[in-house]
Amino acid sequence: MIVQKFESSAFLEDKLLSLIEVNLRIETKSSNEVKVLLSGGACSLSLYKRFNEISKVNWSKVKFGLVDEKWVENETNFYNISDALGETILQKATITPLIYDLKDEINNLSLAKLSNSVFLNEKSIVLLELGLDGHIASLFPNTIQTENALSEIHPDISLNIAPFHPKKRLTHNLKSLVNSKKIILNILGNENEDIFKRANKELLPISYIMNTLSSEVEIFWSL
Repeated sequence: MIVQKFESSAFLEDKLLSLIEVNLRIETKSSNEVKVLLSGGACSLSLYKRFNEISKVNWSKVKFGLVDEKWVENETNFYNISDALGETILQKATITPLIYDLKDEINNLSLAKLSNSVFLNEKSIVLLELGLDGHIASLFPNTIQTENALSEIHPDISLNIAPFHPKKRLTHNLKSLVNSKKIILNILGNENEDIFKRANKELLPISYIMNTLSSEVEIFWSL
């Protein structure tokens, strides 16, 4: 695990954009299908708006998916991330939603798993953010659903309940998140210092990412 700390979010964003650019160049040259899972947090959305600055990447080979999604009709991660990426990128790259049928939970879960099955295989990059309670994606501490998602031995997408609105979520489980060549954790602010220390002592959802041996983990932290 590599931890890099930056004095400003702008400097972090510059460095993170460069890292993603290098990785996408390498991956699109060596593979016909490059899979990337994106988080829908505010600091990540700012980063995605700058993806059009990335050069020498064959975007037609890039498939974007979501690490998680809120069970809502409007202001979904899919909508916000698509808007941030913009038409220039999405004219060539694709992005796959997790919500298809809000009225039928079972049917939606089935459709989400089917359409996102490619993202259960090894990915090039998974971009995550850290919640102040130690959650990543929609894997929140101390829920039965999270315990199942952390212990499941196969990559999967499942329903979970958040401790705040909107409560119902869809999320990739731990096995899917760590099935990636590189995991990037984007952390904003000193208020995460305590939860980061706790994660070294307790088994929070973020602890499993920090301790994984199956992926290269890089943490970008703006103070």
